[in-house]
Amino acid sequence: MVDKDEMKDKMGEIKEGASEKKEDIQEKAGEVKEGISGKKEDMSKNIEEIKEGVSEKKEDIQDKAGEVKEEVEEQKEKLEKESEEEGRNPAEKVLTDILKGFKQRTGEINEAISDNTESKTPKKVIKNPLVDVLETNDTIIVIADIPGVKKDDVDIGISKNTVEITAMFKEDPEVEDAKFTQKERSYGKTHRSIKLSTEIKVKEAKAKYGNCTLTITLPKLVEDLTKVNIDE
Repeated sequence: MVDKDEMKDKMGEIKEGASEKKEDIQEKAGEVKEGISGKKEDMSKNIEEIKEGVSEKKEDIQDKAGEVKEEVEEQKEKLEKESEEEGRNPAEKVLTDILKGFKQRTGEINEAISDNTESKTPKKVIKNPLVDVLETNDTIIVIADIPGVKKDDVDIGISKNTVEITAMFKEDPEVEDAKFTQKERSYGKTHRSIKLSTEIKVKEAKAKYGNCTLTITLPKLVEDLTKVNIDE
């Protein structure tokens, strides 16, 4: 038979163990509760920070919207004023400005395409004015095409073996709001130096200009020959 006192001791130990377990459980529950409370506080704090951030963003958006509105009003007033000065309604002015911008952009694109195409194609360098040089037994003739230039705008310089031609073409055409899409004619000052095959009589040189053509006649310098007798 089990001793009654021994049983009481066992029951006491069981009660003590159960009491300790209960305290541990209560302690753990308290810690969990504190953790949940801390998380709740952190969450509340984060929510407040988010609310403040949203509020600031809202204020920024409202400020930006106000600035955009003011700018739109200013542009509207400017458009109405310019339209009134030009005697057109705002819609006509807007359409005209769009078309003008489109034409300008189209011209720039065409020019860029032209430059790109030309850069890939080898080009022969053309010197102005264009010149022909002819030669006979006793004369050198230089013929130059100089269209659109008056005789007074042409200068000729001659040395024993060189001819220099300088011509002043008229300035670029004055056309308002226009730009070149192709430019081949000569403008401003142009200069050409031609080397001769032999020396010439500078003081006997002659030049004439007509029908846009300059003709320069240059007598060759022929040295006198001395006859030499041959001894036997």
